[in-house]
Amino acid sequence: MKLKLALAGALLTLGLASPASAHSPFAPSPAAYPGFRPMQWELIGSANVNFRVERDTIYARGHDRHRQIMLCVYRQPVRLFDLDVHFRNGGHQDVGLRNVIGAGQCTRAIDLNGRRRDIRAVSMVYKSIGGRFGGPFGGPFGGPFGQAQVRVYAR
Repeated sequence: MKLKLALAGALLTLGLASPASAHSPFAPSPAAYPGFRPMQWELIGSANVNFRVERDTIYARGHDRHRQIMLCVYRQPVRLFDLDVHFRNGGHQDVGLRNVIGAGQCTRAIDLNGRRRDIRAVSMVYKSIGGRFGGPFGGPFGGPFGQAQVRVYAR
């Protein structure tokens, strides 16, 4: 009897511990994009995407100089219509990205014009193309967990 209780306790402990060590359903696995190494990229900012076309601007903090940016999409796929990078010296760069980025995927590393540039803001026009229900956490109207999230990284 004691052996059965010990075995049941061990299985219960294993069952409760394994989800904590598993990958979050909202964070992509490292195999999703082999070129992305979190230690090399700095998070500039993030935005949640609705199911209609919208424009969001993510403002960078500080005065760091970067040579590349990358957009990563979480939770739902996103259709990107326009991407502009604005620099502190008043210039800007229109990036030719007009495609669908799947959930858990990133764009290529986008080279910035010139040498190392001080990013002021990144403007995006996009919309989420996933289902309106947003999975088990989204509810009937998408909810905060059903919305796509776009994160902008720079290095």
